[in-house]
Amino acid sequence: MQEVIVAFTGGLQSSVCLHWLRDHLGWKVKAVFVDLGQCARPSELGEYAVRIGAEGAHIEDCREVFCRDYAFRALKASAVYERHCLLSGALARPLIAAVVTRLAREEGCRHVALGAGSRSNDLAGFEANVAALAPELEIVGPGEIPPLSSRGKALEYAREHGIVPQQGVTPALSFDANLWGASVVADLSLGTWEALPDEVYRLTVSPEEGPAEPEHLTVEFGKGIPLAVDGEHLAPHELVREINERAGRLGVGRVELIEDRLAGIKARRAYEAPGATVLMEAHSALEEITLDYETLRVKEVEARRYAELVYAGGWFSPLRKAMDAFVDVTQERVSGEVRLKLFRGRVSVVGRRSPWSRYDSDLLSREDESGLPRAPTNTAPSRRASPPGVAPSFRDSGEKAEGPRR
Repeated sequence: MQEVIVAFTGGLQSSVCLHWLRDHLGWKVKAVFVDLGQCARPSELGEYAVRIGAEGAHIEDCREVFCRDYAFRALKASAVYERHCLLSGALARPLIAAVVTRLAREEGCRHVALGAGSRSNDLAGFEANVAALAPELEIVGPGEIPPLSSRGKALEYAREHGIVPQQGVTPALSFDANLWGASVVADLSLGTWEALPDEVYRLTVSPEEGPAEPEHLTVEFGKGIPLAVDGEHLAPHELVREINERAGRLGVGRVELIEDRLAGIKARRAYEAPGATVLMEAHSALEEITLDYETLRVKEVEARRYAELVYAGGWFSPLRKAMDAFVDVTQERVSGEVRLKLFRGRVSVVGRRSPWSRYDSDLLSREDESGLPRAPTNTAPSRRASPPGVAPSFRDSGEKAEGPRR
């Protein structure tokens, strides 16, 4: 009997995938649920997977790993896809692939599967990451599972076999969430003109219905990594969850866009990322006062490439690791605190400070009538004043200057 490990979410497509492999192909199916802070309860999902045909269900708590090693790496890189997408789903796929391939090898299983549509980003990203980690494994895709050829057929199959996914069987939308955010595929009949219904959002309240007073919070960073909220040091997943809850109450983090998908088609997507939105804004504000002009400009270009690479399933590529090396160097002095105001769906930076701040009020106050800063009267080199012959934008690099070579 063939054995297969299914990456299980409890949604419509993964439920149909699991049931089909067991009921129609007669395979021995084991489900794997990777807990990344989804809305569902892991224990209930495990019971549900067994009820619809799985012989067993693995539950892996990867919330801290996800935030620390995946989401926070993207945060340090300032990775945003197409100006608005904070990559919550794209960051989850490589970690899910890593867990699935590890379990497949441990149990001597040659097949893995993911319930997803034939042209979905989920499937493309999963396949790319599995191939990078374990090219010997065979992926059972929607081509071998007819009900996954379209969402309508998946719905029909679910109703015929009494499958009731955790997310329900509504054709209006699909909802994929984790601690870094949620993505929503709206009813295709809406097209691009009609407004999305408010019920597509689950992590945030409507900005118009939020509190009448703003809320303030302070985020502390160390080398580009968020460490504390309002002075309280928290584990990565607890910190993200705390900001998610507070920003979600103020309606922060909603966005709707027309997205270029990997299959070469455009799709209308809604995203919710309250915590990630706040952290991205705070991190950017801290970089503005700690990084020089040239580094900021190069990092902006590389941030887009980083986001595109992750979106396309290149997390485990040598290029991503090389780009991380560049990012880590840029973050050596991105430490300090940022104070933010949350109100009616917006997040605003109201204050920032860092021991490595390049902002110098003394230099600004010594500007002469021409608008150029006067030379400092103290000629001794300091952290704020550049040594003679060194361009101000390159000072404080941490590197020792070399003399001319003979």
